[in-house]
Amino acid sequence: QESKRSSLQTFPLCKLKKLILSKNEIVDFPNEIQRLVCLEKLELNQNQIRVIPEGIFSHLPKLKHLRLNNNRLGALPRDLAACRGSLQYLNISNNLFRTFPQPVLQLANLQELHVQNNALRQLPKELFQGQSLKMFKANGNPLREPPSEVCAGGIQQILNYFNQLQHGSGQEDKRVKTMFLGASLAGKSDIMSKIAAMLVERKNNLAHFINNLEDSEEPEFYVDQWERLKEMESHMLTVGPRLLWICCSYQGSWASSQGLGCLHKPI
Repeated sequence: QESKRSSLQTFPLCKLKKLILSKNEIVDFPNEIQRLVCLEKLELNQNQIRVIPEGIFSHLPKLKHLRLNNNRLGALPRDLAACRGSLQYLNISNNLFRTFPQPVLQLANLQELHVQNNALRQLPKELFQGQSLKMFKANGNPLREPPSEVCAGGIQQILNYFNQLQHGSGQEDKRVKTMFLGASLAGKSDIMSKIAAMLVERKNNLAHFINNLEDSEEPEFYVDQWERLKEMESHMLTVGPRLLWICCSYQGSWASSQGLGCLHKPI
């Protein structure tokens, strides 16, 4: 590593356009890179870099391609925004990011972004509101907003998700479509039977309450519950070789699990 740093210091590289330092066990980001003012492609992936100092990227106005994946990074320097007019490709996958790095939001010409296999739980909607981003990969993160299932559908699905949140923010919709995934004999039919039995029991109880209302009781609550129950019954429960679809009233949310998996999708 010392020999590489020395070569950067002594060799005249000011006109260098491409620098690849992948798989070199680099721990400290080479400050000498800031002298490479003509640099267009920089690859420092698969090293051990934990911190990138401020003041590097402000000297790289022509940088188009940056690979920092497979390091130990948890943040990006603010001056990465100095590449807003040039940077088109950024890969920060397989790092330690817990929150989305804000300088990326200022990269107005970014076309391809990779953030896979970090610890991100939330993505900013501003990232997808521009017209430049064409490819985005975020699998391997514990995402909640948008959910991983949405991100897997691509940029347009992510945009649709945020648009639905924005336009439906004043309305409450408690309907949810649920899909259970599992191999044969995994228990999907048992789940359907139990849900059907639950609906029958609830219907019988409501019918009993409605038929035995006292004059002093207001029927509106029970009538409302009866209408909700009828709506639940109107949706088909279907079972395939590996799938069970259920549509019922519930608090809308997205979730997934392994084994006999389930996917809750607001409708």
